[in-house]
Amino acid sequence: MPWPDDHKQETRDRIVESAASALRAKGLDGVSIAEIMAEAGLTHGGFYAHFKSKDELIGAALGRASRETIERLSNNRVPDDQRMEAVIDTYLSAGHASHPELGCPLAALGSELVRGSDQIREGVAERVAQRIEWLRQLLPQGEATEENATAIVATMLGGLLLARMVAPDKSDAVLEATRSFIDRAR
Repeated sequence: MPWPDDHKQETRDRIVESAASALRAKGLDGVSIAEIMAEAGLTHGGFYAHFKSKDELIGAALGRASRETIERLSNNRVPDDQRMEAVIDTYLSAGHASHPELGCPLAALGSELVRGSDQIREGVAERVAQRIEWLRQLLPQGEATEENATAIVATMLGGLLLARMVAPDKSDAVLEATRSFIDRAR
């Protein structure tokens, strides 16, 4: 019996989903194609039917993880004038800090991504620009500059990274200090 028409796309999506989580959890070099394929319930040999290289898979996985992050941050049922604060609180939460495999790929993989191939770095630069523009649109009209959005994204990324680096009993204080700093700066 032949495969359904959408079988190849569904299989590719499973691989990308597995890679998005695995890469955020273990890093670019911490997970192999074989592990990603096994997590997707597939054999290693089928990889090249869907991707030309690991870099291509990384690009697709980063795209998916970035979309998931924006969707999660956008899913706040709050009035428009409180959306920015809700995004900051969600991003700088203890849950986000303790689960990099589910969170922002920029925070989980940032230092590794800048050492990646040209293809990976170009994709990351595009995702960063998208994130800044998305956040800029959440800012009140008088604050909605690229400079402000860039500073807020950078501060949130740095705060989340630092919260993950310090001793667990200091993590919440780092997140709170970062939220407080952004509130004062705005």
